Amino acid sequence: MLVRMSTALRRVGRLLTLLACTAVPALCLASREVPVFTVPVAAQTPAALQQAMQAVLVRATGHTSAATDPQLASLVANAAQYVQGYQHGGQGQLLVDFNAAALAQAISAAGRNVWNADRPFTLIVLSPPPDASQQATDAAAVQQAAEARAMPISVVPLGVRDANGTLLPSETLLAMVHNLGAEQLLIGREMTPPSSLALPAPSPAGAAAAPAPGSAPGATTAGASDGATSSMAVPAPTDTWRWTLVTPFLTRQFTGSITTGIDATVDLLAPPIEASPADSIAMTPVRIEGLRTLDQYARVETMLAAVPGVRHSTVERIAGTTAVFDLWARGGASAVSRMLAISPRFKPLFANGMLAYQYVPAPPPASTPAAPGASSAGQADAPAAAANPAAPPP
Repeated sequence: MLVRMSTALRRVGRLLTLLACTAVPALCLASREVPVFTVPVAAQTPAALQQAMQAVLVRATGHTSAATDPQLASLVANAAQYVQGYQHGGQGQLLVDFNAAALAQAISAAGRNVWNADRPFTLIVLSPPPDASQQATDAAAVQQAAEARAMPISVVPLGVRDANGTLLPSETLLAMVHNLGAEQLLIGREMTPPSSLALPAPSPAGAAAAPAPGSAPGATTAGASDGATSSMAVPAPTDTWRWTLVTPFLTRQFTGSITTGIDATVDLLAPPIEASPADSIAMTPVRIEGLRTLDQYARVETMLAAVPGVRHSTVERIAGTTAVFDLWARGGASAVSRMLAISPRFKPLFANGMLAYQYVPAPPPASTPAAPGASSAGQADAPAAAANPAAPPP
């Protein structure tokens, strides 16, 4: 039977928290408060202020739709009423400071959620690194996208792949990230598009198209008309990036452009755009069974604290291999259960109304030695990866 924590058990709870912060030293400092309501402005004119207000609404809610949301249109129209002052940024650009408290209240009154300004600091790794000529452009595009969504990031060169070009285990990646003072990692890999394909050049008027090698006599080329072929170039598709988000709670992949990783991560972390009574912060107890070591206790506490929407978590009760964690989360129990359902580390249990799960440790990573003489796109990452030994499996 679970018992309420005595003084001794509270000490164990504090020890678990200390262990979590020791195992991943920067986690307690990883979130960063961002200046949501201060943005660049082109000029001190009504039109420029309205454009700046649209940018602020995106940053404050976490949703790009907020810029043109009819429910927030009055805030855009009356942007000048919320101006507190102006300042100059580090590069001399003009910045406008909007009244954060008044705007947050107005956004909430319009039935929209305000995303907490204390947001997870994320390291961005482009791996394999782009060509030197493209590196600055790609990094600038990522930085610009993160600035627009008010997501604190840093683009860093970090070895995240082994000698075979395979991503290192998530435990290893997170240990590296936490040691650098961040909470999560976003890895982008550019998928090289095929070169343009061109069909044969047009034949002279009236000339028959040459049959393709191996084609049947008399066969015509697709698209040809009356014995003549048209010249068509199949344009190469735009650049495609595969993004991998690694957090203490989950790993997700997204595919799209150079900015898709940022946009998809913010969409995952930000609260729903439409506010409802169910979106209020509520405390939810979560029982976790199968915790057999202090490391597993600490790991689970770290994972639960990183669940999107969770503002705070504590160890409430412990007994043997079971612990109850109190989570203060936006949306309460329904939001927490929805997020835990997508994690393979938590198997649901029946518990008479309480959220209860069996902890499923991650399997130890399988090591596949590289073939003699083999080369891969990830080999350049190997030296850095070797300097960060894998963390022990949970």
